[in-house]
Amino acid sequence: MDCEEGDIDTGILLKELLEISNRSATSRFSKKPFYNSNTAQLESNDGEGTSDEAQLFLEGTPEDSALNQYWYSKSSMKVLCEAIAEALTTYGKQKVAFLSTPSLYFAMPIDIRQKCCLFEFDTIWAKDKGFQKYDFNKPLDVKEAIRGTFDMVVIDPPFITHDCWEKYKETVSLLLTDKDGLVMATTVTESEKLMNTLFGAKPNVFRPDIPNLVYRYKLYTNFDSKVLSRETL
Repeated sequence: MDCEEGDIDTGILLKELLEISNRSATSRFSKKPFYNSNTAQLESNDGEGTSDEAQLFLEGTPEDSALNQYWYSKSSMKVLCEAIAEALTTYGKQKVAFLSTPSLYFAMPIDIRQKCCLFEFDTIWAKDKGFQKYDFNKPLDVKEAIRGTFDMVVIDPPFITHDCWEKYKETVSLLLTDKDGLVMATTVTESEKLMNTLFGAKPNVFRPDIPNLVYRYKLYTNFDSKVLSRETL
């Protein structure tokens, strides 16, 4: 929905959407255990003993209401991880910064994840070697050693407000190797113009499923993706 100035206050609308979601969410949360991706294993149905990290994450990591966490469905996680891997191969990239997206970070194949970092406020994952403590309210608080070292960023903030996204943009500018870095982000339809302004990103056909979120997100990227051109999972 594109709104011209003076028609609808999108800031108020986004705030109302968030409040509706929070009111409907309280009963589904519980304290989560530490998810150890380095030791977790799950036997797949193919008998080859390959791990299903998405399933392991969802089974071992309940959402936390205090941090406004909402996980993608397992099928959406797999599509998004496939799209990330596709982008890295297509554009000759390697290193990804996952900003507030622990589910996707832990669902990625281990060989890719070893080159990536998780920027996250929830310290329950602090033992993971790729963990970087991140508070979006301090967008410039990024270690000097890792500034300008990432080829791609994947972002799913805990809030959908414009000021929150603008802070993430500041962090993204510090992390990417250059202006041509890849960006993948999820947020509401009402933020389409903002995503284009901040990241040059446009919505894809594929829309991720977030079961416990009362409104539907769109997926925005500043690159083309065959995987994300499909509507169904």
